[in-house]
Amino acid sequence: MTARNARSLLALALLVCCGCGGPNLVTAKGRLTYQGQPIPSTYVTFQPKEEGKRASNGLTDDEGHFTLAYSRQEPGVLKGQHSIALHYYVSVEEELHNIPPKASKELKEVINKYGDPKTSGLEYEIKKNGQFIEIDLK
Repeated sequence: MTARNARSLLALALLVCCGCGGPNLVTAKGRLTYQGQPIPSTYVTFQPKEEGKRASNGLTDDEGHFTLAYSRQEPGVLKGQHSIALHYYVSVEEELHNIPPKASKELKEVINKYGDPKTSGLEYEIKKNGQFIEIDLK
């Protein structure tokens, strides 16, 4: 292997490992509730306020807990101020009527009010790794 090939390989390895300045991701988990009760089966989207930055998402479990992911391969969320949007997730089982809906009609209407990050009124600042986020809708 020539020195030039070795340098090219090293540069490629650095790009793959680090990306082009890669995102500054931190891990974050949370819980989504409505009047203190867990909200299941809902996507929680954290859209950075900084223009052009990609959102992170998490899907709530039956207890309202979620973990944010930047992509399928990258867990985490960017540090900084975020607007939050919510979207109810209808599973295949629910759609086929094999299981009852995980959220009542009233709860789905509440979730829909927070569907657009620009108008939801929900905001949160991610400051550190391992942050836990409590979102209680009123």
